[in-house]
Amino acid sequence: MLAPPHTFTSDQLELYLQRIQYAEDATANGTSRLACLQKSIEQDPLSALTQLQQKHIATIPWGNSALHYSQHKTISIHPTAIFEKLVVRRLDGYCMENTNLIYIVLRTLGYQVYPTGGRVSCAVATVNPANEGYLSLGHMILIVTIADHKYMVDVGFGSNGPTRPLLLQENASAILMAPSEMRLIKASLAEFVDKSQKVWVYQARHNPESAWVPHYSFSEVEFLPQDFGMMNFATSNQRSSWFTQALVCTRVILDETDAEPVGLYIMAGKEVKKRVGGHTEVVATVETESDRVQALGKWFGMHFHEHEVEGVRGLPSQIK
Repeated sequence: MLAPPHTFTSDQLELYLQRIQYAEDATANGTSRLACLQKSIEQDPLSALTQLQQKHIATIPWGNSALHYSQHKTISIHPTAIFEKLVVRRLDGYCMENTNLIYIVLRTLGYQVYPTGGRVSCAVATVNPANEGYLSLGHMILIVTIADHKYMVDVGFGSNGPTRPLLLQENASAILMAPSEMRLIKASLAEFVDKSQKVWVYQARHNPESAWVPHYSFSEVEFLPQDFGMMNFATSNQRSSWFTQALVCTRVILDETDAEPVGLYIMAGKEVKKRVGGHTEVVATVETESDRVQALGKWFGMHFHEHEVEGVRGLPSQIK
């Protein structure tokens, strides 16, 4: 007999909502965050979904610290492990952690949702817009159906990842973070033998005058937990995977009203950058592991045990 799909308890949902700072004034009024969310879903499920997505990417960082600041150098995508790491420990996670977390949250809340897999574009993986190829399956995306319309939801792509649900409709552009934009198109991948087969391609561009750049492709076929188990193993273990070579972290910045994404904090190499309104500034430069640990605490709210930090010794990502 198959095990029933994993769901969270009401207490776990409340902890998740506290983690993403949803309805911060609810407790002051004697109302639970979950009650506020459930009321919002009843009134406008798409608006509630949008708010959840934006709160999530603004509070739970996208990153791969567990492959560097740990003794085990592994990533578990078991729901309990993900909840413990991202909600309780308040650490970062990559797509199959972050998106898996909100997937279970949405399913528990009653949304019609399922996951699918995607291929990251070589144009962004190699920082070469002319590269038309795609990597192997290694990304997790959600398909949410609301009032018979399907939306793509993703909280685990990092820089230039979508900041709101995108209707599965071709060429309908939306604001990513002003002035940058995002959209979906249907296309046949360059590697496909059968060019009649088309998939969705998520694209982004820096401003209305710049070219659209493909970031990843995906289909509407439902993927199973065991599919992501294989994808996660390859992504976190292959020597050719850049996730095992460098420590990276991003977190979205919301505006003063916590309503709209306006920017991004990015930790890469020896710098923490802040990108807002198309302008980028370096807010911190790290020269030692101690500097980087402090920067991750200050800009991303992540705090590590001493033995976890010691795990980076001898790795290519170690600051020497």
